[in-house]
Amino acid sequence: MRRKGTKEKILEASLRLFSEKGIRETTIKDIAKEVGITEGAIYRHFKSKEEIVLGLFSSYSEELYNRLISVVKEEAPYKERFYKAVETFLSFAFENPSAFKYLNIFHYLRAEDIKGFERLPKDALLELIESGIEEGLIKIRKEYALAVFVGTLERIFLLVDVGLIGKEEVKTEEIANIIWKSLS
Repeated sequence: MRRKGTKEKILEASLRLFSEKGIRETTIKDIAKEVGITEGAIYRHFKSKEEIVLGLFSSYSEELYNRLISVVKEEAPYKERFYKAVETFLSFAFENPSAFKYLNIFHYLRAEDIKGFERLPKDALLELIESGIEEGLIKIRKEYALAVFVGTLERIFLLVDVGLIGKEEVKTEEIANIIWKSLS
């Protein structure tokens, strides 16, 4: 098994702290303490906290985008790709809860910074939605469809995260059915 390097430990600690405490509330001192290193050691790997903040968003946003766009580009019937996109989105969220929380926090607190990123998960979902509109399967405006799709899945994640729904109770196909019916 590979040992984690200091840079990787810094990123993991930062992600955990940012998703629990918030971006503004987390200091370099907090990160250093969490990793068990000095603040100076962090600056040997990163120029600033901002570099960590943007790097984490870029990395996890890109990962979710890549997972979603691979589903969108599949040679499969539209409804099958739609349902698989729901499953892919939720899988990412539950496999990477700190990363998913962080992506949401970043969206809410750093909306202006989002414009600096080229490929975002919403772009993959919009491509899927636009394809459904072209095929006559999605019947509402793409912006509303995106809001229903993402908002529903974010809320499901939140309800699991706070313990109102057990993770084992989440039925992806049932959720996909609900979203499908609301958009078609």
